[in-house]
Amino acid sequence: MDKHKILIVDDEAIFRKGLRKMIESSGGPWEVAGEAVDGYEALERLEALRPDVMITDIRMPRMDGIQLQQIVKERFPELLVIVLSGYDEFTYVQHSLRHGVKDYLMKPVEREELFRTLSELEKELSRAEAGKSATADSAPGSDPEIRKHVSEHLITGLLRGYVSEKELELLSKIGVQFNDPRFACLIIKLDKDMMDRDRYRKADPSLFQLYIQQIVQEILNQRTNGFCFVFSDSEVVALVNLKEGEAAAQSLSDISETIRIRMISLSNLTVTIAQGTIVDGIRDIPRSFNEAKIALLYRLLLGGDQVLTYEQTAMAQTIPAEVKPWSWDDLESSIHDGRQEETERRVVTVVTDLCEQSKNPETIQQQISKLLIYYYDLAEKLQVTKLWLQGKSMQNVLFDICSITSRSELVDACRVLLGRLARSVEEGRKQQDSDPVDKALRYVSRHFREAITLKEVADQVYLNPAYFSTLFKQRTGKTFVEYWTDLRIEEAKKQLSYSNEKIAVIAEQTGFGNIRHFNRVFKNVTGSTPNDYREQARSVRQD
Repeated sequence: MDKHKILIVDDEAIFRKGLRKMIESSGGPWEVAGEAVDGYEALERLEALRPDVMITDIRMPRMDGIQLQQIVKERFPELLVIVLSGYDEFTYVQHSLRHGVKDYLMKPVEREELFRTLSELEKELSRAEAGKSATADSAPGSDPEIRKHVSEHLITGLLRGYVSEKELELLSKIGVQFNDPRFACLIIKLDKDMMDRDRYRKADPSLFQLYIQQIVQEILNQRTNGFCFVFSDSEVVALVNLKEGEAAAQSLSDISETIRIRMISLSNLTVTIAQGTIVDGIRDIPRSFNEAKIALLYRLLLGGDQVLTYEQTAMAQTIPAEVKPWSWDDLESSIHDGRQEETERRVVTVVTDLCEQSKNPETIQQQISKLLIYYYDLAEKLQVTKLWLQGKSMQNVLFDICSITSRSELVDACRVLLGRLARSVEEGRKQQDSDPVDKALRYVSRHFREAITLKEVADQVYLNPAYFSTLFKQRTGKTFVEYWTDLRIEEAKKQLSYSNEKIAVIAEQTGFGNIRHFNRVFKNVTGSTPNDYREQARSVRQD
């Protein structure tokens, strides 16, 4: 059988080489007929080689992928085009779809995604050869699979903070409506360890994920706006759109519990549902998503077949009572400041004290897991998680730690792990030193307990206060005062949950001038008084 010819267009030689190897390893009827470094060279190769498929990057020198597509559409109407893009280039992908592009691939390209796309192209080429293909003038992007792919891409971008409000217009055009102002993320994970082993082993695991996705989407369609999709080989993610008002929290809770109960009643499958907090607007969707990921980690400690909310699990991140408070405070300070050697010394003290004073191994495992999840949350906020974990998932790290039975090995493993976190914080800081907003955020995170001003922070990054204020709001979605207030309230919530300090003392330690001001701001932000919040936190821990 004759092979279908592919032309690869990308200005990076290493990427062209890697893509060629993946295509050649696919086992399909494909031949990489040639390569080009930009649009001009691609046009020459297209004339000479007459390939069936062109895979092109969007951003290239001289002639970019968009300009190339415009010319190709006129001169080579039967050519199937796939574009390569990053999350920050989705506007270009929209233009590509309008020019009749068949699909797109995210960079770096995943082998499975490439093979899936090639399989679809092979079917289309076969139909064309049999005279059954659709006309060349059919509406670009009208295929259900492409609409689904675009939707998933956009929602993933929202979860990770790469997509702006402008892209929501495209979601609306392809049938995904977000009409309400509030959002929350759910991660639904199959409790496969609670299933009959034969049932799981005999079935295709991906079918379980698709089944969960369908059930969740059906419930969302009945209750509210929302979009659900298979996020990984073990997780389904839902972005829930909620109305404004106090009823939103109850609505989200009801949706989560309905999902859990319906999975059991319909299929005798149990799932764990991790729920991020409800946020206002799309800018804070990544925060809700990250919180859901952190809540899901608590399945290791609390078990499956339940709804885990970030608010509850955050309160459960109790500072080990057996460890001296100063040890914890100094450890957190050394990690946040990126001091590796000091961090390693502090870790040895904290973990040794915990091992000596805990009554059983389960307590040690739980407290170490809570400590690591706490710092995972910090690493996410500082955007150093990949650097820290070096490709491993936090779930695997926790499994490895909990499998250690030797005290000396446990101390050493925690020392290395958290020492590497401190080093990652320092390296991340060096990489970001050229960004004034990143520098400002680090300065505020270190001094938020003090009476800092916008001018003071602007001076630290050598910017005019008015310009800095505008830049800060554009990047963070919050004013300087809102951001500073949120940091102080988060610290106050920790102290209310974990300590017996008087509320007046906590108000002073978190930078509020007096307790009346603290009480007013705390209630405005959280909806509870400091005293009510403390009682709720203690009741959760007791449960």
